[in-house]
Amino acid sequence: MAMKLWNDDRPLTRRVVLGEREMATRGMSLRFATEQIDSMTDWCCFDDSRHLVFVHRAGRLRSMETDLDWGPSGQSLPDVGDMWVVPAGDKCASLVEGSTAEYCEIAIPSHVLGETTLVPRVKHHDPLIHQMVERLHDVADRDDALARLLTDSIGETLRLLITDNYTETPPRRTEYRANVLDSATRSRLIEFLEDSMDSEITLETLAQQAKMSVGNFIKAFRDAFHTTPYQFLLDRRIDRAKTLLLNTQRTVTEIGAMVGFSTPNHFATAFRHRVGVSPSSYRNLI
Repeated sequence: MAMKLWNDDRPLTRRVVLGEREMATRGMSLRFATEQIDSMTDWCCFDDSRHLVFVHRAGRLRSMETDLDWGPSGQSLPDVGDMWVVPAGDKCASLVEGSTAEYCEIAIPSHVLGETTLVPRVKHHDPLIHQMVERLHDVADRDDALARLLTDSIGETLRLLITDNYTETPPRRTEYRANVLDSATRSRLIEFLEDSMDSEITLETLAQQAKMSVGNFIKAFRDAFHTTPYQFLLDRRIDRAKTLLLNTQRTVTEIGAMVGFSTPNHFATAFRHRVGVSPSSYRNLI
């Protein structure tokens, strides 16, 4: 039987770390690690008080299945320079396999980013942050005066890049909205999702509809709908696709595009994961 994603229902797999080095700069902790992953390996993270940023530095994975509280789940292989941004208090569980993987884990105490909320990201490519991480790696083993100066300067640049590009400022108290989605807001969100199903829908766009910060919106949405915004939208897209498969002559590719999937393969994979069969098989079975 194939191993499933960890859900606190089995022991975590053993991590085989071939090498690691750690450093600290500007209130952040960085861990550079090389890990052997030639068998199925759990990558799980959760930290109540620190934001976690993962930057993929090297290595090719054969498979990576991810389950997130706040974003797309499923297969998603990282490229060099891709980032996963996990806000404090959020969970991320992945099951990976390959040969070896090199990555940098950046742990950022919440207070380091000031009065801001970190916005989650999945497989987000950021060449500039990747470059800063590599420059820090180059001086991680040095303790001379120049290395300390470089570490401090690059670390501050990294902190500012994360603050500028991956955080948002909570609304002022006069604009503040309770962290609850009332009936009218829930209806407005559902209507917006139905009308925009064929478009790219971001967490920021949905949070604006509710007049909330992204962090508050994610929590309020889960409380109201008992699922994440992404999973809710995915369910709606699959339900719409099932209706179109049964009641129209549109091709599977056309239907995938109509309900917001970027590629036919993405549509087929998501549909099979949700329904248990491919879109074509579903159309022929009913």
